[in-house]
Amino acid sequence: MVEISLILLFILFLSMLFLLLSLFLYLMVKKHLNNQFQQKVDEYKDAYRIKVFRYLQTGDPDELGNVKEDEELLKALVELLSDYSQLLTGPEIQMRISYFANQHLMNYLEKQLVQRRWSLRMNALYMIEDFYLVNLSEILHRTYNQKITTVSEKAQILKTLAKFDDKRVGEYIKYVDQNISDFTLLSIFLILEEEKLDKLVEEFQQLSTRLQCLLIETIEKRQLIKHHQFLLMLIENEDEEVKIRALKAIANTGIPIEPELIKDLLQSSSWTTRMMATKVVGMQRLETCKPQLITLLSDREYSVRAEAAKAILRFKDGLAILTNVTKESTDIFAKDMAIEWLEKASGGYSY
Repeated sequence: MVEISLILLFILFLSMLFLLLSLFLYLMVKKHLNNQFQQKVDEYKDAYRIKVFRYLQTGDPDELGNVKEDEELLKALVELLSDYSQLLTGPEIQMRISYFANQHLMNYLEKQLVQRRWSLRMNALYMIEDFYLVNLSEILHRTYNQKITTVSEKAQILKTLAKFDDKRVGEYIKYVDQNISDFTLLSIFLILEEEKLDKLVEEFQQLSTRLQCLLIETIEKRQLIKHHQFLLMLIENEDEEVKIRALKAIANTGIPIEPELIKDLLQSSSWTTRMMATKVVGMQRLETCKPQLITLLSDREYSVRAEAAKAILRFKDGLAILTNVTKESTDIFAKDMAIEWLEKASGGYSY
């Protein structure tokens, strides 16, 4: 029995050793082939660097000569065009890059999109955006709707389709993957054509709260003041976050607002709403709201008190009002806040 056990262990050892050696040899061969492939790519890049530069400068495709359907050459050209697209700017350069890519690189990039390696697929997606390959839009749609497509791939596809002004991108956004970050979605919103944004505004109630807030922030950042009535309507929204985002957008876009619409918000039970409403009053210098600003210097929340003092300083008599508060107010919070902002004002603080 002992001898049989030893024999089995020895056979198992030899089997494992064989597997490890086979794996080692496979990795060695694969690395050698990859090194050879990359060496050929680098050689092509050296050979075509000046040719690609001349083509981008002149627009003459003869500068590149005959482009073979060689994987190493195509990869080299993709890398060179990507490098030059970052260095050289202008509509003519972009047009020439796009023209060449459409002529020679479509099949190569399409094949890259179905590779197993995630990094190869992502690089292909970046190139499609950089080279403005609108003709690959259908493939992007197909890839986006596949179950195996990762979140990062979906985010990049959405960004590219937005850049291409694709008609279906609005629908994708409405039902976007929740794992795509707010930062990424905002970057997509910021490059959407206004017509697409207008459509999303019309369908506002169908959007999730998250998308509603991002849409409001987009209106703010792009200064789309044509949506002023829409923003004014949102300050009465039941959702606190939507209301705050709308107030912030009104404050930063300078959209006119009637004092009566903001007065009740200055007394809201939510300190964030009071703070943003105070910001609006200060940015628009709403004279009839000044007494409430003075009252808010005694607010229980520091941020509200600070915003009230900052808002008061935006009025012509702001310094006089805060000075008077330091002398006559019986509220220690109001006096301290007035003193703090008077010191900031004397120090040249920008408010």
